[in-house]
Amino acid sequence: MDRLSMTALRGARLLSDVEETNLEEVWSDYLPGRIQKLNAKPKHPKFLPIPTLNALAAKNFRATRSIPLAVTGRQLPLIYRVVSGLVSAPHCKTLLVIDTEHRFDVTRLSCSAEDIRHVYVHRPALRGIPATDGDHRAATRRLTPDQIRVLVAASEKWIYYGAHNSGGRTWWGTIVIGALGGGDITAAWKGWLHVELSSIPGFFIGCTIQEALADRQRRQNDVDAAPWVASSQWGDLAFTESHSAAAEAKRPLTRRGRASVL
Repeated sequence: MDRLSMTALRGARLLSDVEETNLEEVWSDYLPGRIQKLNAKPKHPKFLPIPTLNALAAKNFRATRSIPLAVTGRQLPLIYRVVSGLVSAPHCKTLLVIDTEHRFDVTRLSCSAEDIRHVYVHRPALRGIPATDGDHRAATRRLTPDQIRVLVAASEKWIYYGAHNSGGRTWWGTIVIGALGGGDITAAWKGWLHVELSSIPGFFIGCTIQEALADRQRRQNDVDAAPWVASSQWGDLAFTESHSAAAEAKRPLTRRGRASVL
């Protein structure tokens, strides 16, 4: 056997020991806890830190095959509650918030300062968003669904491969505020889950000004303590904005589809 044949045989033996792989698998092995495939579309709704909300999302998915949690109405209190729960123990996730309306306030999160470090907020510059309907006011400009998809992909790529302090945490996903087209949760003008503050009884008939003033502090306390209500055709959820570990306990929907306050 000549030298060329021996070299070819040796090369064939080496190749037979090589296991085919790709960059995503290598990256996943190198950074455990991160998603294996970049921008892979989930096949079911993402985990949420409120059991009843998980149940509503599952019902919506079974009926519509739509995965995102689409929130409308006064969305931010529910977003604050979900974000606080996801990044706190025992879940300890990291997530991205794309805030196209510049309304997300991290001081409203009810989690520790250490956990807040793992909430990444991206606010696109409004001046870079094309005006719609001839209105050039920055506040009326909206990103198109295609622009949102590009922005989500670029932001998640940075989360996966960029330099930050959340490498030891599991990546949860993306929340988009003020636009549609991408994200695991959308908080915009269109959605299947509508959030409003629960109703507060008004003054009784015949109440005088003096009686109203005397009762002002009690009514203010009632307003401050009032829960929020998230309503959908699959059921309702009453919740408070503050996150607490005790509120994470499982509470199944009642027969009428209404949950207790969390």
